[in-house]
Amino acid sequence: MHPVNWARFGLLAALWGCSFAFIKVSLDAFAPLQLAFGRLLVGALVVGLILAVSKGSFPQRKVWGHIAVASVFGNVVPFTLFAVGEQHTTATIAGVIQGATPLVTLGLAAVAIRTEKPTARKVTGLVIGFVGLIVVVGPWRTHGFGSIGGQLACVGAAVSYAISFVYLRRFISPYKIPALAVTAAQLTSAMVITGLITTFSIGWDLPGELTAGPLLSLLVLGGASTGIAFVLMNRLIADAGPTTASGVNYLVPVFSVIVGAAALGESVTWNVPVGGAVVIAALALAEGRLPLPARRATEAPAAAAVPPAPVPPAPDPTDRADPIDRTERADRAQPVVAREVC
Repeated sequence: MHPVNWARFGLLAALWGCSFAFIKVSLDAFAPLQLAFGRLLVGALVVGLILAVSKGSFPQRKVWGHIAVASVFGNVVPFTLFAVGEQHTTATIAGVIQGATPLVTLGLAAVAIRTEKPTARKVTGLVIGFVGLIVVVGPWRTHGFGSIGGQLACVGAAVSYAISFVYLRRFISPYKIPALAVTAAQLTSAMVITGLITTFSIGWDLPGELTAGPLLSLLVLGGASTGIAFVLMNRLIADAGPTTASGVNYLVPVFSVIVGAAALGESVTWNVPVGGAVVIAALALAEGRLPLPARRATEAPAAAAVPPAPVPPAPDPTDRADPIDRTERADRAQPVVAREVC
């Protein structure tokens, strides 16, 4: 992967790593669907402004059907399900489940995309990365894992993300549309769909009191962790493929723990740096940045070694015999070679 894409990879992980804290604070005032619509609205406005400043344009009509499908699986469903899940399960379990997204993407991409066949290196790296992710979040440090319904909601969100990664690569990336235009269209489509669902389902009455905390969290969640983050994600999918791009979910819990310790005063135990090192090494292995141990060639036993061929003696310069006599002596010196009997 190009160094620029590695930079996008890290920034995206940091932006999404902050989203769990913003979701928690925003849920004090908003319902899950309202929260999903709010972050999509802010994100669409931010990306639309960037698109206008850069003098870009929305994609052509022929791809809007694909963009609508991608927005459902990449925004509407996971945004809503993760908000629902965090109401009924721990943030640790939600982070572990989101970390499974690359493994789901690997399986889906192997079926749907010819150029994304899994290799032993990628499978090994992704599995090791998932183990490192579990070490980072330290599920043994929690007192409970929440309800089964909350966990299943997070599982559904992770699977939905994986479907969107593969769908974008197969049906939208071949059009070579700029990532900024795809993101603007995707967030706009998701905003409209979520707004309609919210209007005809739960309505717009807030379940909690709208204070500065939830409102600011929603604005940052929409502008940075949604708008800018999805510009980076769509660019990574186009450049590096869905499996590599979805690997960012391994680093999201790492940044989430760091933000929690710095901003909320949460303690950082040994498992965070150790698990983080395992995650980064696993990603490097899957990407081919970390060489596999070289296999040692098996040495042949000494008894089976082939002896070197004898070196013929140098001609005697004093030998002045007739050339014909020398030829006859050379013929007699040659070993007898058995002929194959046909």
